[in-house]
Amino acid sequence: MAKWKIAVIGCGFFSNVQYLPNITKEADAECVAAVDIIEERAIEACEKYNIENHYKNVYELIENCDFDIAIDAASIQAHHEINMAILKAGKHLISQKPAAPSVEMLTEQIELAKKMNVKFVCVPIHPMRYDINIAKNIMSKGAIGNAYYARCNMSHGGPEYFQYRDADPSWFFEPGAGALVDMGVHGLQIVTSIFGPAKKINCMAKVTTPERTVRSGAYDGKGLKTDKIPDQYVITLDFGDGKMALVDTGFSQKASKAPSLEIFGDKGTISFTEPYMENPIPDVYIDIPEQDVRGWMKPMTGAEVPEKMISQCCCLKDIIRAIENDTEPVLNAEHARHILEIMCKIPEILETEKPAVLETTF
Repeated sequence: MAKWKIAVIGCGFFSNVQYLPNITKEADAECVAAVDIIEERAIEACEKYNIENHYKNVYELIENCDFDIAIDAASIQAHHEINMAILKAGKHLISQKPAAPSVEMLTEQIELAKKMNVKFVCVPIHPMRYDINIAKNIMSKGAIGNAYYARCNMSHGGPEYFQYRDADPSWFFEPGAGALVDMGVHGLQIVTSIFGPAKKINCMAKVTTPERTVRSGAYDGKGLKTDKIPDQYVITLDFGDGKMALVDTGFSQKASKAPSLEIFGDKGTISFTEPYMENPIPDVYIDIPEQDVRGWMKPMTGAEVPEKMISQCCCLKDIIRAIENDTEPVLNAEHARHILEIMCKIPEILETEKPAVLETTF
């Protein structure tokens, strides 16, 4: 028997790609329950991954199943209700992003987790990435000097665009979901992982494509009205201390050859051009004229080699380590709350055309 019993809530596309196939690979754990409001999907998951129990909702799960950790991979709008139910039941929790629709609701979850003495992890998983941790090691040794600017491109062509989904992607374009909380959250987590909490933000956004057509999967050919919320954002962040970042994000880039991330310092640049799940070492440009050094190179990993990633289910490894060692997880909820504050203030910025000051930290 595996040491840790996992319940997966939401058996859609992402769970079937990242969570359900990788639970046993990432930790001494097994999935004991699959939960989905579309019962057929939970049943299919049980059959495919040899899971013993299936349930239609989180309340059935809590009442009938013995589990240790829940992974909330349901639709964005359902996260807060599901997370509160899991935490009230005294279970450890991994939440897909964003964990709540407001800072106040996420604070409620954080305080409940502390009260119940359970660990609470929020994804995305970028602080655990091999390439980002290589870059942070390089920066800590001064290889690119004073790092003052990061530029992150976190976009794709949209959830209806060549993603082979079995579920209708219409909900991605409804208020409460959208490109900002689906894709922007990644870029915001990346740049705040590098520079820490931001102090002030600004943003421009627009609807680039008011109508779309599903291009693959079970709903191939379905037309979508996609004009309710912006699908392209350009977000600027001021970290103080001479540091800033730009996050270019949305559902409006069908392809790009631009690096997903670049970090600029007064002595060089770190550039991320390869898929991060392949655990690449980023390219580094060094410019130190007093030492006659100038050019691109692949850095050595050094004595402290970061852990390589197997899957995005590495968040399970993170929470189990935190439970077993009674430590804070890498993917902590306070960081997620800071990112959520940024996202929640962007509509206000777009309306007033004025930057916003941030109150949270991590």
